Amino acid sequence: MFVSSRAIVLNKVRHNDNTVIATLYTEAQGTVAFAVKHSTGSENKKRKGNLKVQLLQPLTVLSIEWDSHPTRHLQQLKSIEATGATPPRQFAVSDNLIAEALYHALKEEHQGEHFHFLQRSLTTDGENLPIVLLIQLARQLGIAPEVKAFKEQRFFDMLNVEYTDSPPAHKFYLHPYDAQHIPLILRLRYPTMHLLRLTPAERHRILRIIATYYRLHIPNFPQLRSLDILREMI
Repeated sequence: MFVSSRAIVLNKVRHNDNTVIATLYTEAQGTVAFAVKHSTGSENKKRKGNLKVQLLQPLTVLSIEWDSHPTRHLQQLKSIEATGATPPRQFAVSDNLIAEALYHALKEEHQGEHFHFLQRSLTTDGENLPIVLLIQLARQLGIAPEVKAFKEQRFFDMLNVEYTDSPPAHKFYLHPYDAQHIPLILRLRYPTMHLLRLTPAERHRILRIIATYYRLHIPNFPQLRSLDILREMI
């Protein structure tokens, strides 16, 4: 089946000297992995192949076409074009964090139902974008915490998603100081996210808490390597 769709680049890894594997979140079929060849054949083909690979930058919105074979693990791209739908990014390391989180959170999603949300999210920019995007994505995935039972001086059990008067028996909980900030973080929206003033260390701590929450509620969600890179830059 021939498919034409917009897509957001989530991941790109080298497979061998002539091929990269690119994982894209498509509007038509959700997450799809492609084998993309480059630097082979005639000089003209080399230029075209390299151009394809250069377009596969994290969080870029593309227009692509491919012949979809459901039984294949890797699909073959027929065409790829930039759309200009997202502005130039300023926070490269944060972009890698967003792309890595999306790659693992949406790996098994094959309907494309979150495409419009992601595209709208990526038209904005700012230091707090990773926090707000991941919180909003948690809502999209139906795993965002409820804060109706919030009271000061209570612990937040991230595993059972509830406030408690005392620490739970496991280690996945927030002390009252951190727990009291959850309602504020959940209220953040893109137009107002710049109003939240955070130091790099505070921002990194919030992102680590969100990543831990994702690990508890999304199967096979790993520790994010990009968080360690961000920590080294503080």
